[in-house]
This record gives sequence, C-alpha cells and structure tokens, in this order.
Amino acid sequence: LRVSALARSMSSETASFAIKVPYEAHLCDGPGEGNVEVETTKEELLGFHEEMYRVRRMEIACDTEYKARNIRGFCHLYDGQEAVASGLQAGLDKTDNVISTYRCHALQLVRGDSVSSILAELFGLEQGSSMGKGG
Repeated sequence: LRVSALARSMSSETASFAIKVPYEAHLCDGPGEGNVEVETTKEELLGFHEEMYRVRRMEIACDTEYKARNIRGFCHLYDGQEAVASGLQAGLDKTDNVISTYRCHALQLVRGDSVSSILAELFGLEQGSSMGKGG
C-alpha cells in the first residue's frame, strides 16, 4: 500500500527536495551553506525501496538460518540498517571501493553480488563469493 501511495503522490517525472544543511564537514569538502537541492524520480525511489526490501528479506533469512545453527560462527545482521547501504550505494559509482569490517552482507548485495552467492558464503559452500572461506 505504501508503494502505491508513493507512486500516486508523484505524478510528475521528477521531484525536488530542499535539504537543510546544519552541519560542517570534517577534513573534506562539505555541501556548502544553506539548503541543498536534491532531485529524484519515482523510479529511483521505488528502486531504493525494492533494494532495501531485498536486503531485509535476505537478513531475515540469515537470522532464521543462524538460529537454526546452519550458519556457523558469528553472523552480524544488518536488519534495520538497510537505508545505510542503499544510501551509500546511491552516492557511489560501481568503480568506487568500499571497505567494511562486519555487517557487510547488505553492502555486498547493493554493490552487485547475488543473494544466493552471499548465502552460500555464509553456509560455507564453495559456490559462495569467497568459495565458502570468508563466512
């Protein structure tokens, strides 16, 4: 229902949002003073929603399998933080590098890996993205 309500509310092809910038950047170029104008499309917003939903479903599956003791070792889940990975990826190019220490399943997914490859890795299978050695 929420997706269809969003789709109806954005009748035009693009929408602009003014974001107030009340912070200063540290050791990097910031967005400047005042407001930053952001433009997006309905398709882009729905794409973010689908991406976050896919991450949540994968993490719920990981949680279930971890509790069933099918995933060995530690499994730091990302559920509730889907917007972080999705928002980070929205600001990056596919050629940009990302380094993560843990809770990286969502980043791996939004950066282009498949759910099956990520789950195979967590199960320790050779079909995993690191041939089952990374967990």
